[in-house]
Order: sequence, then structure tokens, then C-alpha cells
Amino acid sequence: MADESDVGLVGEVRTVCDVIRTALGPFGANKLLVGADGNVKTTASSTELLDSLDVDDPAVTLLSSTATGFRERHGDGAGSVVALVGALLTEAERLRERGLHPTAIEQGYRTGLERALATLDRTARPLDEYGPAAVARTALTGTRDPSARGAVADQVAAALERLGDEVGTGDVGPGARDAIEVVSRTGGAAAETELVEGVVLDRNLTTPAMPRTPDRRGVAVLSSTVDVPTVGTELGRVSRRVELDVDSFEEREAVADYERSAFAEQLDAAVEAGCGAVFTEQAINERVESELAARGVLGVDRLDADELRRVARATGATVVPTLEQVTAETLGDAAVRVERKAGRDMTFVTDGAGEAVYTLFCRAPDPRSATAFERSVESAVAAAAAAVRDGRVVPGGGAAEATAAEAVRREARSIPDRSQLAAEAFGDALMTVPRALGRTAGMDAWEAEIRLRVARSEDRDAVGVDALAGTTRDVLAEDPIVDPLPVKRATLTAATDLAVQLVRIDERLSATDLGDDAEGEEGMGPGPAGGAGRPNAD
Repeated sequence: MADESDVGLVGEVRTVCDVIRTALGPFGANKLLVGADGNVKTTASSTELLDSLDVDDPAVTLLSSTATGFRERHGDGAGSVVALVGALLTEAERLRERGLHPTAIEQGYRTGLERALATLDRTARPLDEYGPAAVARTALTGTRDPSARGAVADQVAAALERLGDEVGTGDVGPGARDAIEVVSRTGGAAAETELVEGVVLDRNLTTPAMPRTPDRRGVAVLSSTVDVPTVGTELGRVSRRVELDVDSFEEREAVADYERSAFAEQLDAAVEAGCGAVFTEQAINERVESELAARGVLGVDRLDADELRRVARATGATVVPTLEQVTAETLGDAAVRVERKAGRDMTFVTDGAGEAVYTLFCRAPDPRSATAFERSVESAVAAAAAAVRDGRVVPGGGAAEATAAEAVRREARSIPDRSQLAAEAFGDALMTVPRALGRTAGMDAWEAEIRLRVARSEDRDAVGVDALAGTTRDVLAEDPIVDPLPVKRATLTAATDLAVQLVRIDERLSATDLGDDAEGEEGMGPGPAGGAGRPNAD
């Protein structure tokens, strides 16, 4: 029977996984999050749920970091990873109660994973048969409006098609976070989402006096504050420091006049080079805003690093430290304008001379919907890009997991040792995804699973759960439901690796117990292998 302490080490992880599992699919249940400050919000996002949970358990922290890292790398599938981890841990607990050692469980899980991955490769179809829009539509669970899902999916596919060979770069597609950005704004409906060829910034002019559409197309991209130069400052390596002592008011005024004059010269030089807009990662000081406006220069400040990089990429500009380094060669070229969208000014950088950059400008009626829809569109972009990069897809709606589960069960029958039990359990755990999709869609989850198993016995591997229709069907027929093969493979691998790590945990130690001082404690002399003398929990 399993040691109760061992079970307790991962008990909270299974609880969290159960919560995340109910949020899978287009009808995933929302969770009400109550913050320590009393703020309340709802979400069905797996990563947001994990980030918001106030849990100190180290195993849960490991689960959260794995899911977050998975989403950062692949852009989609983090919820499935967490759900599978929970199912594998539940099966592992059952196996431990039957006397199976963690090593045997790991061997069985590894065998099951190998067979599942081989089955995914065997059942994969060419993307050309369905197109990237079908992949984007499948991942777009943030709205159930068929017309909105279709329109946004077509826009994602159009952006990927225009990017062409660039789709083959990056972990999740076309340099994903640089080439296609998703920006959401509260106000309007999801169907109003539009694809903008260029950069859309949720940033406003630093002062209303600046032009909303500058006459000059030159774009300067800076990494530091736009301000008058201070006497005695110098960029680059400084071999000596010079201090300026000013004793009188007249001397202070003279220094200030010199600094203002120096800035005016820098600004004049930039304007003569064709500069009409300035984007900076730092601030634009209030004392120079009026001078920029007087010379017809649009200024946007406090961009984050990703936004700054996208502006530079779209315009072809070279990022320089200050206005003094701006020349005709460092300036980018683009049409810059400020438009009012949904009650707020936003900056558009379009028709640029740099590399192709696209922005999906999403709309939603309320803040919660806007955030959920934005995350969903990001997943759709990542999934479609991954499919385009690999060129293969697998049936969605839990169909791929059901087919892999059946193959793993058959493989397990040929295993001569006790790891056979773990391989069979791995196959059973794979069914947690189609069961969850069926349950959240209001179906009888076990009835849905039986239908999927019957379909596999009849060699119909494309039968899966259509959550929006509330039934099981051939998901490759009309309105196909497909998932990118690379993300599906990565999901099974990440879930198995984390589950095995957690299964093999037999004790929780404070980091201070691992230091040299711990060996000198009374009754804790070094063991045979030079350890701390703790007995093996097995």
C-alpha cells in the first residue's frame, strides 16, 4: 500500500489539476478568483488560474512553472498538460496502492508515451487537406459565435500566408511574438476583430498638442529618455568625470540655455533627416514635449521591449540611445497615426518599409471577455503557426488521445513484467481529455468515451468530441476540428515527464537540510553513500 506521506506530497497537485481539467474546451467552466485585496474576477484560462492560486506547496509551484513555460514556448495546450498530469498522478496512486514501485510506474509510463507518440505520427494528416484556418478555429475557444470564429480564423490564416517562409522560424511559428501580435480592446463584439498590417499600440500621444498624423514618415526608435542633454554627460566609456560648479543664478541660466540650445540642435537635425515620429522605451520629458509638438513630431513613450522591437522591425529603423544619434540612416519609414478606438486613443504604425508585421486587433464587450478572447486568439495564432511549420495535424476533440489510448492498451498486453499495469494506466489517463471535453459540453462523459472506444474498434480514428455541437462525430468531416501535431506531441511528453518527477518524490526536505551543517547534527551522521543518514522511504 502507498505510504500516506508519499500521497500527501502530490495531493495538492491533483486537486489543482482537477480544477484546471474542468476549464478545458469551449465550454470550460469559469472560476471565480478572489484576490487578497478583495478584488474578484472570473477566468477559464489555465495559466491565469495557476498564476492566481495562492498556494505555497512546492509541487504545485513546479506544476505552475511547467504549465507557464509550456505556454510561453508553444502558445497552446497548457491546460491539457495540467489535466493529463492530474490523471497520471491519480493512476499512479492507484498503482502504488497495489504495490507497484515508482520505478515500475515510470517504466510503464515511458513505454506508453513511446507508443502514444508513434501512434500520433501514424495518424497525422497533411495540413494541406484542411488548412491553417481549421487549426486556428479549433484553438479559438474564446468565443462560440460561429461567424466570429470563422472570421478570426481566416484572418490568422491570411497573416500566416502573407508571412510565407518566415512561419518556419521561432518556437511557436513566425517569430510568433514579433510577426503577429494580438491586442484587445473593450468595446464592440468579437466579430469586429480586424487584421492590421503593421503595429497597433495601446499608447497615446504624450501631449495633445502633438500631431495625430505627422507629415513626415521618418520613425525614430530610441532606448532612453528624450530630454535636454545635461552638461557633463557623455555616452559610451568615460575615462574621467568632470564636475561643474555653478554658484550664481546667471550661471545656472546660462547652463540651462546651453542645454536647451543643444536639444534644439539635435531635434532640428532629426527633423531635417525626415523624423516625424519618436518612439522610446523610456519617457519623453514634459519640458521637451512642446518643442516636439512645435516641430510637428509625434511622440509615444514608455513602450516595453517587445513593442519597441516590433516598431523597429515594421519600420526598418535602427534602435539608438538618444535623439542625438538619429540620422537619415537610422530612421525607419512608415505611416503613423493616432486613432480613437472604443473610446481610447491608440497608435497605428502601418505601411512600413521593414519586415512584415501584423496585429490582430480584437474587440470584446467587457474586460473579462476581452482578456479571455485575447488569450484565445494568441493560442489560435500559435497553434496555426505550429501546424504550418510542421505541415501535419491530428484529429481534434480528443480523437487523437482516444486513438493513442487504444494503441497503448494493446501494447501493454505484450509487456512481460509488472510495468504492464502502468502502461495500461497510461492509456486510461489519456482519455481524461475527451472525457473533460464531453463533460464541459454537457454530455455524458462515460457514454462519450464508450462511443470513442467503439469507433476505434471499427478503425474510425477520426471520431472525437464536438463540444460546440454536444456530440461525438467524425471531426475531420465538415467544419474540421484539428490540432497541430507538434503541440500534441509536446503536450504528452511534458505531462509524462512532470508526472514521473512527482511520482518519484518520496520526501520533502528544506533546502537548509541539504547543507554541510546538517551532517553534523546529532543522530544524522553520513550514510553509506555520504548522505544525511535518512532512511529510504521505500
